[in-house]
Amino acid sequence: MKIYPKGHLLCVDHGLYEHVGISDGSGCVFENSYRAGKRGKVPLEEFSQGKKIIDIGFLPNSLPADKIISNAENAVKNPEKYNFVFNNCEHFVREICGVDIKSPQIQKAILAAIGTVAALKIRNPLFRTMAVGASTGLILAKYSSKTAIKKTLLGASAGIAVSAAVKIGKYIIKKYGNQKKH
Repeated sequence: MKIYPKGHLLCVDHGLYEHVGISDGSGCVFENSYRAGKRGKVPLEEFSQGKKIIDIGFLPNSLPADKIISNAENAVKNPEKYNFVFNNCEHFVREICGVDIKSPQIQKAILAAIGTVAALKIRNPLFRTMAVGASTGLILAKYSSKTAIKKTLLGASAGIAVSAAVKIGKYIIKKYGNQKKH
């Protein structure tokens, strides 16, 4: 298996979610995993679970690689329990890289859920379809907030287009649908 540079953010796409960790530079990955229930250091094969590993590189504004590895080694010595919302793999890698600790996947999921609930409450079909489109775009966005914004806007635009097409279709049927052929 390929060896990834020390301190690089590695990602494995599991479809509905992505699992991230930090390469130690010698064939292992520091991670915080649901499977283990805690932070730890595992071989690349265990981290990837047979899936393709995506080398993201360094997070913007990360600490130097040696400091990231030092932080990771200290973090796994005193492993905190995994928590999906407050201490997941994204929180872990951001903490050891010295950047703002958050989970973009959890943030997107919460926003998408709010958008979906709002869509169910909205009576106007145009705005309802926009909200569903925006939520769908947000759910499908991966890797960056810029991508999330673009896909959210694209989803909302698609919602507008679908709503407009439905309205036009209804108008055409209403106007021309009942005409008899001569």
